Order: sequence, then structure tokens, then C-alpha cells
Amino acid sequence: MTKVGVLLLQLLAAQAPAPAPEAPPAEKPAVAAPRADKLPDDPDALYKLGTAFLSQNQPRRAVAPLTKLVGLTPDGVPAKVALARALRLSGDVDKAKAVLDAALAAFPEEATLRSERGLLARIQDDTDEAITQYSVATELAPQDAELRFNLGEVLQRANRTDDAIEAYREALKLDGALHVARVNLGKALAEKGLNAEAKETLREALRQKDGDAEAHYNLGVILMRENDATGAFAEYQAALKADPKHARAQNNLGVVLDGQGNARKAAEAFTRAIALDPKYAEAHFNLGLACFQLGENSRATRAFEKALMLEPRRASGPYTQLGQLYLAQGKKAQAVAAFQKAIEKSADDGKKTTEAYQGLARAYLGLGKVDEAVATLKTAVETFPDEPGTRAGYGDALKAKGDLDGAIAQYTVGLKLAPTTENRLVLAEAYAKKHVGAQAKPLYEAVLAEDPNHRGAKLGLADLLLAMGDYAAAEKLLTPAAGEEPDTGALARLGILHSRRGRPDLAVPELESVVAKDPAQLEARAELGFLYLRGGDESKAVQVLSDLLAVEPRNSLGLLYLGHTLYRQGKAKDAEKSFRGASQVDPIAGEPHFALAQLLESTGRKDEAKKEYEAAVRLQPDHADAKTALQKLVASGTP
Repeated sequence: MTKVGVLLLQLLAAQAPAPAPEAPPAEKPAVAAPRADKLPDDPDALYKLGTAFLSQNQPRRAVAPLTKLVGLTPDGVPAKVALARALRLSGDVDKAKAVLDAALAAFPEEATLRSERGLLARIQDDTDEAITQYSVATELAPQDAELRFNLGEVLQRANRTDDAIEAYREALKLDGALHVARVNLGKALAEKGLNAEAKETLREALRQKDGDAEAHYNLGVILMRENDATGAFAEYQAALKADPKHARAQNNLGVVLDGQGNARKAAEAFTRAIALDPKYAEAHFNLGLACFQLGENSRATRAFEKALMLEPRRASGPYTQLGQLYLAQGKKAQAVAAFQKAIEKSADDGKKTTEAYQGLARAYLGLGKVDEAVATLKTAVETFPDEPGTRAGYGDALKAKGDLDGAIAQYTVGLKLAPTTENRLVLAEAYAKKHVGAQAKPLYEAVLAEDPNHRGAKLGLADLLLAMGDYAAAEKLLTPAAGEEPDTGALARLGILHSRRGRPDLAVPELESVVAKDPAQLEARAELGFLYLRGGDESKAVQVLSDLLAVEPRNSLGLLYLGHTLYRQGKAKDAEKSFRGASQVDPIAGEPHFALAQLLESTGRKDEAKKEYEAAVRLQPDHADAKTALQKLVASGTP
């Protein structure tokens, strides 16, 4: 589901918030508050004084006269209602509840008490109690339209949408001018998917009261659900014109802009929504998505973290997005925690997706925890057996572990499920890595038959041809046509090709040029370091290879060539460590085992050398030098 779709569902399910027991504004009394000992004894005077303070938003000042009034008139229901209201608005909810419960015990059939008790229950987030109180109140005062409306609101909040619709309709029968009931009826109808009736209801509300922000906003939500972005945008603008502080309308303007591909303007809209309501988690989350698209990863991370701090029980999506951001920033441990939370949340909300599993596996791989990555993706494949992306991710993890057969099996299933170019290429690369050119080459050629200029297929096939020793075919494939823009990837491979053909005079300047333009060409950097070594410049070779491994410590070719350089410098122990590192990083490559075997043999460790020669031949049966060296070692008497 698209981001817009998710947002719409969340907004349409949202209920009007219950009044919060906030402290009243700074008091600027128009009526002076007498001292407690100077309060009048006349009930009428006390009632007028208390209600005057309430009308002036000074509920704390209203408590004393109303408390005295209740003491003087224990049977006075209006005094009890007013006192409970003053206590509620002063933030003393427990005392308000005590007053109301005591009053209801004495006067159970007073609708005004029931209404005030229902409102208090809403504030305490006790929806069941609020429904009970409002239901009884409507039975006691069947002609009170506002009570019906209040009942509809709490029913809607409890997701009893059919009952809420009925309550709103009854309220409008009693009072057709009760505008807020019509707006809420439109929203409730939309929640039921009755969009046509919902739109007509909201438009009728706007005909009755032009410029109503909530009616415009809810109409915009419905139009956005129907993919009418232009109409939705106009309604959100109208809502903001009516109420410039309408944070949800400002947020949804951003959603429309994002859907139109304008992430920058969308981010500005989300920022304005947050300025209007700093605790608006949805706007923080949407800002994170927009910043992610803009490449502003640090800002996106902060936005996602804020959204999750405000709503820690959110569904899995934000945690997945946060995990992706952590990965992009190299924060692998934090990414693991975020993806684990996403998977946990997806189990709770029933919205399992493969993205969190794949992200968690990538984070584990980044930490070198290959077994954990494999286990994660094994679970993902069992959960989503027909998901090609999961198969590909599992194959990647198996390949990283050195299980090429297992990886090929997963890639093969993935290709059957989705015969895409990408899936062909990953399978071809796996076969190439296993040195099964007969399987890899047709896959590369199939991609190039469809798209002769496909960069990935062209470079992959070139690598295969280089590994097979077919330098002529590789050179033909890599050489740019006349007038064609040179590709650094192709030029890097041409430099490597010339190096392997014994043409350092061509290879060195080519590779130096590539590395200067594109330092991300790691294989070119490794080959250049080895060329420096072969040219006798050991210090330069060490510098180039060390710089490469500082960027990517698991580069097998860099480790192999650094081992050769260190051995040349007489640092056998360090060289051995580097060769072993290369074989661990690329467990199916024969060359690191061959290099290690030569080192071991030269230092008199012939039994160990024999095992390494055997490993080289097993992994790379066409390795002629390894075969010859093994035969000589055996002939010399090594068992």
C-alpha cells in the first residue's frame, strides 16, 4: 500500500479527541473573587457567582462558591453539575468524579448528571462508561439532540460506526441545524466506505455553514481516497483558509504534494503541520519519509525517532523506515534494533512484510553476523515462500556464508516466481562466482539480447570472460564505441584486463585514471596496488591497498594482494593473516589458498601447505599452478 493509502486509513479511523483537562488560561477576572469567609449565604448569589467564573474561563475561582452552594442545597442538581464541571476544568478529575457519582446515586434519573459524567469518562479514556452514561441520558431526555450527538461521538470512538451513524441521524432529526452532527455523520459514512453519501452529507454541511474547516478537511480526505488529488488539495486549502491552525489539513497538503513528486514542498508542509502541533506523530513520520526521499538522512532519522517517541505503539512501518535510515548511515547495531522492533510490531498488527526481515538480514551482514542473517531470511522465506525479494535476500545471505549451491537454489526459485532482469543477473553472478560459466554466460547473454547496453549484464559478462581467460572477448565487450561516453566500470575492467595480460604500461595509467575519477571502483584500486608491487614500489602498494581495506575491510582481492606485498617485505606473519582473511571473505576462491600454501611451504610448514594446495585445487580445478605445486610437494615426500 502506498504511503498516501496508509495515511488515509489512519485519518478516517481517527475520532474527535475528547476534551482534555487542561489548566485554564491566565486569569483576568472581570468579577472580583471574594474571600472564602466573605462568600454570600444566598444560594442564588452563589450560583450566579460560580457560573460567572465558569463563563469567564476561571474554573478554579468557581469551585469555592459552588462547593458552598452544594453544601447549602444538597438536593440542587444544577449546583452539583456546575461544581463537577468546575472541578473537571480545574484539572481535579477525581474530585469531579466523586461529586458526580455521589449525585447519581441520589438522582439516577437526572440527564444532566449523566451527560457530565459521560464527558468526564471520555476525558479519562473510559469509552465504555461514556457510552453507558450517554445512552441512559438519551433515554431520560429523548428530545435532546446534543446528547444524541455526544453518544454518536463516543460510539464512533469505540469503532461502533453503524451505531454512531444512527445516533447522528437521530440528532439531526431532532435538530437539523446541528452542524457538527452532520460533519461527523459524513466522516462516519466515509469510514463505512459510503463515499457518495458521505460527500453529499459534507457538502450539505458546507451549504449550511460555508467555510467550516472540519467539513472541508473530511471532504478532502474522501477525495484523496478516491485519487482526486486536485480536489483534495483544494479542500485542504479551504480548511486552512477557514482555520489556519488546522494541523491535519496542513499535513495532508504535504501528502498530496509528495504524491505529485514534490518532496521538497511536501517537507515544508509537514514542517508547518509540526509547528502547529509539535506532538503530531503522523506529521513527524511523513516528514521523515520526505527527507529520506530528499537524501537528508540525518533529518529523516530525527523525524522518525520523534514520531516513535510520540507514539511508541505505532505499527511496524516507521520502525522499518528508521532501520533503513540507520543502515544508510552505517549505524548497523541501531538498524538491527529498529528492524527487530518492526518485525515484533508486524506480528502485533498483522501487517507482516518482507522489508523488515530483509533489512534485518542486511544489518546482520554488515556486522559480520552471517549466521544470524541466514536464520532471519530462512524465517522470511518460510513466512513468504512466494515472495521473490525474500528468495533473493536469502540467496544473498547464503552466498555471503559461502553456500553457493544454496544461494543458486534460492535465486532459481526467485527467477521462476519473477523472471525479471534483476533476478537473472543475481543468478548469473552466483554461477559466475562458482566458476560455472556454462550456466552464467547464457543468463548474461539473455539480458543483453533484450538490452544490448545493460550496464550490469555487460560488466558481469566481462568479469566472467576475464575469469575464464577469454581476454579478447572481454576486451571487445568493454571497449567503448566511437563517441560513446567512457564508463568507469568498463575502464576499470580494461585496466585489470591489461594487467592480467602483462601490459602494466597500459594498465597503470588506466587504473590510476579510474581510481581518481571513481574511488568506489574497489577492484581497480586493488589491481593498481598489485601493479605497484609488481613494479617494485612496495610502499606505494601498501598505501593503496591499506586505504582500500580501510574503506572495505572485507575486500578479498585487496586482502590477497596486501598479503603478497607484506610477504615481499618479509612480514610473513602479517602476510599469512591477510591471506587467511581473503579466504574467509571469499570461501570459494582458490587463489588465496594457493598464495597461503606457497607461504607455508617456504617457511617449512609443508603439511599445512599441502592442505592449502588441495583446497585451491578443490575450489578451482583449473588452477594449473596449484596442481603443479601440489604434485611437486607430494613427490618430495610430503604425505
